[in-house]
Amino acid sequence: MKDIIDVSRYQGTIDWDELKDKIGGAMLKTVSTNSKFGGIYIDPMFERNYAECKRLGIPVGAYYYTYAQDEATAQAELAKFREALTGKSLELPAVVDVEDNKLKPLSADALTDLVIQAARIIESWGLYAMVYTYTSYANTELNMDRLEAFDLWIADYRGKRPTRRHGMWQYTSKYKMEGVPENGGLVDMNHVYKDYPAIIARAGLSCLRG
Repeated sequence: MKDIIDVSRYQGTIDWDELKDKIGGAMLKTVSTNSKFGGIYIDPMFERNYAECKRLGIPVGAYYYTYAQDEATAQAELAKFREALTGKSLELPAVVDVEDNKLKPLSADALTDLVIQAARIIESWGLYAMVYTYTSYANTELNMDRLEAFDLWIADYRGKRPTRRHGMWQYTSKYKMEGVPENGGLVDMNHVYKDYPAIIARAGLSCLRG
């Protein structure tokens, strides 16, 4: 599988026709939290990015960026994530992105509890759950042994594949791509080590249940 990108509103109105033959798929930012957008919100480019990927046959996955320091906020984020994914189908995982400095006041076990709960809920929806973080955060802020039941998408920009077991490696945040109008044309780029479209199709994990 070719490398895949992950994108959000920061990349602007992407020319997906320009990208389609250069990438193996796209992870789309789906939900985050920002007072500018009224709190927990669906990324304003998500619907367009999703529709364009589907039009062009680009495998697509989704992720949400968590700020949750308690169960109530975690549930609110997940409710918005589910809302965004209703009626959608994914060929790549559905991901909880845990990396923010605002979460650092939590103990490693308390934060890990919230991540486990989120990933299990995503699984209960009938989707392929994955956890995203970066190497130093994994080393200091999470109990990674307790997260071994879930596939890992790990960021590490030092040029060498991380030794921690993972399914995807985000190896740069500065990959220049034609067709990306904002953020200087830069996107995150990821090596993929599993055939997620085949795994997800075989297991019937592409769409929300119920």
